[in-house]
Amino acid sequence: MKYFEFIKMHGLGNDFVIIDNRQNLVKIKKKETLKKIASRNFGIGCDQILIIERYDAKNAEVTIFNNDGSEAEACGNGVRCVASYLMNKQSTTEIRIKTISGNLYCWIENESCFVNMGKPCFDWNVIPLSKQFEKQIIKIDEFDLFCVSIGNPHAVIFFKDLNELNKIDIEKIGIKIQKSDIFPESVNVEFATILEDKTIRMKVWERGAGRTLACGSGACATLVAANQQNLSPRKNDIILDGGKLTIDWLESEDLIMSGEVNLVFKGNFYSD
Repeated sequence: MKYFEFIKMHGLGNDFVIIDNRQNLVKIKKKETLKKIASRNFGIGCDQILIIERYDAKNAEVTIFNNDGSEAEACGNGVRCVASYLMNKQSTTEIRIKTISGNLYCWIENESCFVNMGKPCFDWNVIPLSKQFEKQIIKIDEFDLFCVSIGNPHAVIFFKDLNELNKIDIEKIGIKIQKSDIFPESVNVEFATILEDKTIRMKVWERGAGRTLACGSGACATLVAANQQNLSPRKNDIILDGGKLTIDWLESEDLIMSGEVNLVFKGNFYSD
């Protein structure tokens, strides 16, 4: 029976299994194997799996999978976890990580891990949507969805207050929106409101992972959606189920995300 080493990390409860597979020792990219690794009953348990394909002191390449075995374009919290792990391992303070959606520059500052998530994209072909709409906000039933790509597709819904947000059936509405013909590649759905202190409260239903405690790219999408609707400045704290992320949408249009990451444990996973 073969086995491979892994580490378990999380960013605000958004948890990840990270595997150094530079030697390609185990064939772990089969969908059933990935689903077993991610299972909280039959495996390690996680929201996403991040496989390190290569790295050196300044660069790394990572492949990202959701817990249903599908490949993901982006995962802000997961990239921060990998970056923190590699920077600590190599005693460096910055690294560039390549994903299928682009290169993400990461660094450590004041015990927080930062990542430049790049620029948001509003092009319907890139998000993608099934067709071009007149406005960035699309209506599905009674919900107004602000659609944007942060390397992966997002639809953000704002509610008038926390009381209204807390009444929403996240799973039911999230699945319904994901299955809409408007989103040919499905979509991550964020549910948000502006709190009394002007910070943003957000909940998420992720594509390929379901309900998670945090979503980095979703927090970026929510900040952009709030700013574009005159609900927030370009820098704000996003309060998620698992904690706080700070998002800064620079004048250069780059989105900078920062927050805590934690190493939970290391171990071996035995594969048939």
